[in-house]
Amino acid sequence: MMAARPFYGGIGAIHVLHRIVPESERSRLDNHALEITPDDLDAIIRWMKERSYDFISLDELPERLQKRGDRKFVAFTFDDGYRDNLLNALPVFERHEVPFTVNITINYADGTDIVWWYVLEDLLFAREQLAFRHAGKIHEFALNTLAQKSGAFETISKLIRNCNLPQHDELIAAVFEGAPFDPLQHTRKLILGWDEIKIMDAHPLVTIGSHGIHHITSSKLTDDELRRELADSKRLLEEHLGHPVKHLAFPFGGAQAVGEREFECARACGYVTAVTTRNANLFPAHAHALHRLPRLGVSGNYPAITRLERVESGLVSARDNRWKRIVTD
Repeated sequence: MMAARPFYGGIGAIHVLHRIVPESERSRLDNHALEITPDDLDAIIRWMKERSYDFISLDELPERLQKRGDRKFVAFTFDDGYRDNLLNALPVFERHEVPFTVNITINYADGTDIVWWYVLEDLLFAREQLAFRHAGKIHEFALNTLAQKSGAFETISKLIRNCNLPQHDELIAAVFEGAPFDPLQHTRKLILGWDEIKIMDAHPLVTIGSHGIHHITSSKLTDDELRRELADSKRLLEEHLGHPVKHLAFPFGGAQAVGEREFECARACGYVTAVTTRNANLFPAHAHALHRLPRLGVSGNYPAITRLERVESGLVSARDNRWKRIVTD
């Protein structure tokens, strides 16, 4: 790790998180990767403080990329808009006086779309078998063991992520038809409502950003659908909050999910920055690539500080990006 840091460590980083939950409430399937505990978050911030990081908001990022300081910086971002960002994350950030951004998915905040990856986990543990039709094919899953549930979760998740917009809604409706609970009630339980988003927005440490309307893979959208997804989410957030919304986080921001078309659309829609899930540190050159910024993933699948040390050094991103130093594509 020490050998990688001088070349791949960069001048700072944006970290992507999702949920902050107690250990007893963490998921049993792949969603586990999206979750760390309040103690984990506290340890991450303390680790950075010990190394004299500057903690900045996304509003400060463009200038910071242009005017390099002597100290590395970090900006924290949360995707999707989970309620625990308010209940569990905010107190940790308040204790350390560290800013962060929460990226809101409009239809989740409205309570009109299913947060399918979490509701799917609940469905798989509520059933011993599952069957549905998609694209003319019957998909059937036995769900008697944890391994079977995990395999079904992975298969169904891939199907959903690979859908265009009409298929996306149809497939989710098919998967959850006849569920022994109200899937939208699970959304309302997990996700910040508009009153809570406004509370977050009024807090001096919090910036609200956009995460789209439907939380769908951007590359699967038509040009018009993509423009509406990015422009309308910005407009609706601004109508609710009463001020400009400057920052966008692409849902599913990997190389197959977003590219040149999506980057240009984000710029044209008036966002100041747009972030992906390409795993890499930031360099001064990213001042000229503000709508394709990489982030470092904080994964709940690893011990928090062990993972942090590896991603901060640039070692993980160097391997992920075939030893490319400055990641913008």
